[in-house]
Amino acid sequence: MSPSFDAISKIVPPREAWRLKVRVIRAWIVPSFGNPDSPNSMELILVDENSNKIQATIRKQLINRFKDNIIEGNCYKMCYFSVVPNHGSYRATKHEFKLTFLFRTIVTTLPDDIIPRVCFTLYPFEEILQMSQDHDYLVDVIGLLTLVGEEKSYDKDGKTIKMVVVELSSQKMVLRCALFGEYVDQLNHFLSSGYVEQPVVILQLAKVKLFRGQPGLQNVMKATKIYLNPDLAAVVDFRKSVVEQGINGTQPLFIANEGKTISLEDDFMRLTKKSTIDELQENKEDGTFVILGTITDVVEEGCWWYSTCVCGKTVHPESGVYFCDMCMHHVTNVIPRYRLKVVVSDETGQGIFVLFDRETTYLVKKTCGDLFNEVHKDSKVLCGDDYPIIFRNLEGKKVLLKVDTKSLGVDRYFGTFRVKRICDDAAIISMFELAQTEITPLKDAPVPVFGPELGETSNTKCLENTVMSSFLQKEANVAGLDDIHLDMEGVKEVDIQDHSVDSDENVVLSDDIGSLIRSDVDETQDLLSHLLDDSRKVNVPNVVPKDAVFLKVKRNLEADFDKELEDTVAHCSKIIKIEDS
Repeated sequence: MSPSFDAISKIVPPREAWRLKVRVIRAWIVPSFGNPDSPNSMELILVDENSNKIQATIRKQLINRFKDNIIEGNCYKMCYFSVVPNHGSYRATKHEFKLTFLFRTIVTTLPDDIIPRVCFTLYPFEEILQMSQDHDYLVDVIGLLTLVGEEKSYDKDGKTIKMVVVELSSQKMVLRCALFGEYVDQLNHFLSSGYVEQPVVILQLAKVKLFRGQPGLQNVMKATKIYLNPDLAAVVDFRKSVVEQGINGTQPLFIANEGKTISLEDDFMRLTKKSTIDELQENKEDGTFVILGTITDVVEEGCWWYSTCVCGKTVHPESGVYFCDMCMHHVTNVIPRYRLKVVVSDETGQGIFVLFDRETTYLVKKTCGDLFNEVHKDSKVLCGDDYPIIFRNLEGKKVLLKVDTKSLGVDRYFGTFRVKRICDDAAIISMFELAQTEITPLKDAPVPVFGPELGETSNTKCLENTVMSSFLQKEANVAGLDDIHLDMEGVKEVDIQDHSVDSDENVVLSDDIGSLIRSDVDETQDLLSHLLDDSRKVNVPNVVPKDAVFLKVKRNLEADFDKELEDTVAHCSKIIKIEDS
């Protein structure tokens, strides 16, 4: 340490004339109790070149004097503070004292220095899991993100608060963390980038909470910072340790409601509203819909890939280097990801749909990195002047698309939508087409039948041939029907007033679909023929899926909010042996 500056480790009261050369590694505003729009204080975490840290507080009266001159990540010379004991719960550093800014405190910006840009005090999982009471200090942890729970929403004090519980693993131990509010949004932004492997996560300044005696983590509003796959030495070291432990860190990340919890067939056939392309373009409200269409063309405009930081944030080269706005520093490790526009048509029209990395990888069965390596010697393909031939194989493919109706305004094409999930499974597509033939009767009205009233018999025969042909041509896929499960217990009848239905004389079409899914190939073909031949005799009562509920649960839990959090996180933080892959 230069003689002209004091070391953080030497700071003690009552002296005030301290001269520090520090970097601000964390800065946040603490809102006033009961009035979140009014600041109560500004908190800083300062670190010197010896990696010693101390917390500093700027009181409400002085925030406007300093807040515009102090930026997280920058280096400063700071002089004159009041030194007070570091007491209370959730202390941000282990230093015995903390600083309080005075009216005469001087802050001067310095050029970037050798002072570390980040400085974590990482707690081992074992130490946290052995805690028997709430910890007085905020902690930093690093681990593999192995599970993302179901997102929920709560009403508290008149405001809606989002919450999700995630699971981190390290040293074959598992620790859960409850995230709230803006931290849920940050996690969702990362997941939407299409990253499918288990990322390394660093939680900075999280608090240890006991839920029914079990320790877990929880973010501190405004103070906690989440790093998702940051380009840091600590992450490189952690990944090396994971490999040495024999743990496969490239396993897919389990996301509730996107993996096993919501299967492709449930998502596309039961839980998402169906639409056509024409209805999507006429729609004036944001929402998520499923359409069935055929890819007719690939829009070869612009590059088919883009660069991201390992955290998932898009990066662009500037003067030959990349800078990540999320990690707040230059990065050398960038990852190519897909961004592909395709034209999809159905019987009502056509539109342009944007496929990002996860969806494109699903279709072409090749990661963007692998394809990038194959074509890197062809400058025209690499720059987007030409497109890889593999994309031409997509033309003519029938797909189910789960799309967001919030049109991409930056795109110059009308009716351009982002694809959130995609399915090209022939069996599921056939089920979707078959479900389209279901007709719900109007109150006190006869059920329309397949017959001369709606067209010639040949139309029914044509439909039969089409569906049968699809199954016969895709026998290999049909043989995989055992892997498809449609929980028909989720379908229940709803009574309609003044509308009598003789249950002995009616057949619920969805029961036939359930039988179809559970049958082998021969039985499937027989059942399809029987179903289509007898369709003119079918009366279909009104049915609704029991599971067709909002995935984001919203409840008024003002009085029981903390109890509900305990119920959610309880029994969750424990030592679990992770099977080696």
